[in-house]
Amino acid sequence: MSRDYTRRRALGALAGLAAGGLAGGRSVVGRASAAGGRADGFEPVRHGFGFRNWGRGSRYFEPAAVPTREALRERVRTGWRETARETIGLSPGDLPAAATDAIVDHLRTALEQGAGTNGHCYGMALTAQRYFERPDAIPVARSSASEIRDPTEPSPAGDAPVYREIVERQVEQFLRFRSWIARLAILRPAWLDVQAVLRDVRAVVAATGTASVVLFDGSLSAHQVLVHRITESDGETRLHLYDPNEAAPAYDRHQPTVTFVHGTDGPRMRPYGGYSGLLYTRYDQIERATDRTRADPTDHLAVGADAVRDALFPLLQVAVDTDDVVLKVAAADGAALGRVGGRLAARSRGRTPGIRTRYGVEPGRYRVTVVARRDAEFTLSGVVADRDAVPLDVRLSDEVAAGEVRRYSLVVPPGDEAASLAPADREGAGPDPWVAVGAGVGVAAGVLGARTLDRVRSR
Repeated sequence: MSRDYTRRRALGALAGLAAGGLAGGRSVVGRASAAGGRADGFEPVRHGFGFRNWGRGSRYFEPAAVPTREALRERVRTGWRETARETIGLSPGDLPAAATDAIVDHLRTALEQGAGTNGHCYGMALTAQRYFERPDAIPVARSSASEIRDPTEPSPAGDAPVYREIVERQVEQFLRFRSWIARLAILRPAWLDVQAVLRDVRAVVAATGTASVVLFDGSLSAHQVLVHRITESDGETRLHLYDPNEAAPAYDRHQPTVTFVHGTDGPRMRPYGGYSGLLYTRYDQIERATDRTRADPTDHLAVGADAVRDALFPLLQVAVDTDDVVLKVAAADGAALGRVGGRLAARSRGRTPGIRTRYGVEPGRYRVTVVARRDAEFTLSGVVADRDAVPLDVRLSDEVAAGEVRRYSLVVPPGDEAASLAPADREGAGPDPWVAVGAGVGVAAGVLGARTLDRVRSR
């Protein structure tokens, strides 16, 4: 059977997804779970997939048929309305159209890169979790996930249902408002209440046998794993993992764990493969496993809803309309705007041109550089949008020859003054040391997508 055929069929299902709904002494948690779990417990060697998360050097899939801008706009403006109001006291439908469109474009790029390229740890973890909880849901003739040796393994009908489900669950992280807003903690790790996170992870593992968590580090890389057991002894908490970057047979040789050391300043995570922080964003799982009627991202933060809301705006977005050029944006403090991504994600894959987004943008001068990969015509767009105003919404067009550089200055003034985007003075400007002519222009998976919130804007 053609892999491309099954991939096309699997990815084609994504187009309509956004419009619909999407889920001292030693102690042990998770080996024998409570109601709603499985008494035998999750074992990665059996319940993990027989294949590993596919990366840059393995296999590449066709770009996803992502939802249209119109479908995503409807999802953001109406589908997120009630949850956003309950979480941060603000409805996306009340924002200026330019602000909503910037969020939509950011989401659409994340969907393109996150669901249509490499690095499907989120989808794999959530799908393995479902097959553990409901073995009858495995759509191919296998008794456990470990017997599935390839994501495109066909069903009797000739399609690739396992791959399709992994991709669809990979998309979920971008379409759930609470998960989207919770990832602020990747960008503001000081906000995170680690004790509260561990409390809810324990509760869910005890109730259901597994909890899907996000690992992150200071370079904005993130990775999804599944906690299936928790042990505590000698002032340490160990989370035993199914890591999708390892195939099920590997767990015969080693058992990966994340360890938290409890000190006077609270739990501190020991590095795991370079990751130093942990999030838990599946609030639906928390609600089912605890007596709380509503779980909220602020349950895991040391700041309240007002701080989270204020940290989102003003929103800055700079984009180009073609991948014939490379886009780079440096913030007012000189740092290049980065992107949340996964280590196995192929950042250059997908059809979405360059885009940079920053939430909670600080006043100052931002340097924008466009480098031509080849002869091209391009349009550069710049948006600065607040909750109730749009200080900037402009588009500039130009032509460039291969290797040429165009520099622009984007100014975000303090107060209510208008922002501006204009060509920079090219005389004496000199080269920008952070421009890389051959760099990839794709945007990696990550709900917020850019390095945001270096500082919480004071109002």
